[in-house]
Amino acid sequence: MPGEARWITSTSAGGLHAAARMLAGAAPVDPKLATQQVAAEVDGLASDLAAVGLEPAPFFEHAIPLAVRFDSPLELADVALRKILGPRLTDAPAQRLARRLQSLWAAIDQANPLALEELELRSGPLREQWEARGPGLLATVGRLTDQDLVVEGADVILVQPVLGGGGSAHPLYNAVAIEAVLANPIGELPEIARLGWQWAQLNLDLPEYYDQVGRAAMTHVGPLAVLPAVLAAADEVELVTFDRRLLETALGAWNAPAVDADKLLRWWETYQASSLAWTVALAALARMLDE
Repeated sequence: MPGEARWITSTSAGGLHAAARMLAGAAPVDPKLATQQVAAEVDGLASDLAAVGLEPAPFFEHAIPLAVRFDSPLELADVALRKILGPRLTDAPAQRLARRLQSLWAAIDQANPLALEELELRSGPLREQWEARGPGLLATVGRLTDQDLVVEGADVILVQPVLGGGGSAHPLYNAVAIEAVLANPIGELPEIARLGWQWAQLNLDLPEYYDQVGRAAMTHVGPLAVLPAVLAAADEVELVTFDRRLLETALGAWNAPAVDADKLLRWWETYQASSLAWTVALAALARMLDE
C-alpha cells in the first residue's frame, strides 16, 4: 500500500523553504523568522541568483530536497546549479551561492537556535496522523484516478512553519517538504490532506501523463487535477466533507495554481461520471483551462 514515508527534519531545507516563500511575497508568521537580518539574507540570495541568471523558483525546486542530502553548502550549490545550468558551469557561481547559503542559515540559526529541537517536537502529531490515515487516503486516490499515479514511498521533509501551514512537492527527487505545524490551521482541512495532495503530485512527471498536456503545462494542470481527487479520497476516509466550498478553501490555503473552483469541480464531476482514463481526463482539463 502506498504511503511509506521517510521522515526527515531539516533546518537547512527549512531555511530554503522560508526563503522561497518570502521571495514569493509571504510574510513569516513565526516572529523568529521575521528579523531584518534574515530578510536581508533572503534578498541577498535573490540578488545572487539573478547574478548567475536564475529565477528563484527553479533553484528552490532542486535546492530544498538537495539540502537533506548535502551538508556542505558548496556541494549543494554546485549540484543544484549544474542540474539547472548544465555541466559546463564554472566554479565561481557555486562559490558565490554557497557563501550566501551559509550566511542565510547562520542568520536563521541565530534567530532561532532551537529550531531543530522544535521541529522534532512538532513532527510528532503529523507523523502519527499520517501513519494512521495516510496510506488509506493514497490508496483511495489511486482508485479514483490511476494506480500508477501514487508512489509507494517518498521522503517527507519537515520544515519550520513559515506560513502556518505550507509546503512543496519535488517530483524530481520523490520528495515533499511540509511545514511541521502542531495543529491544523484550518479545522475542516487537515494537514495530512495537504500532504496527500503533495504526495499525489510526485508521479506526474511520468511520460504517460505529461505526454497528454506537455511538460510545461503539467506544472499547472497536474496539481489542479489531483486536488479534487485528494479531497474526494479524504471524504471517503472520513477526514473531510468534500464540497465546492472546501475545494475553494483548499485552492487558496494550499497555494494551488489559480483556477475557477466551479470549473475545476465540473471537470472532476464529469470525470467521475465517465469511464475516461486518467490520462484522457488530464488532457480534457488542460483544454478546459485554456478556454
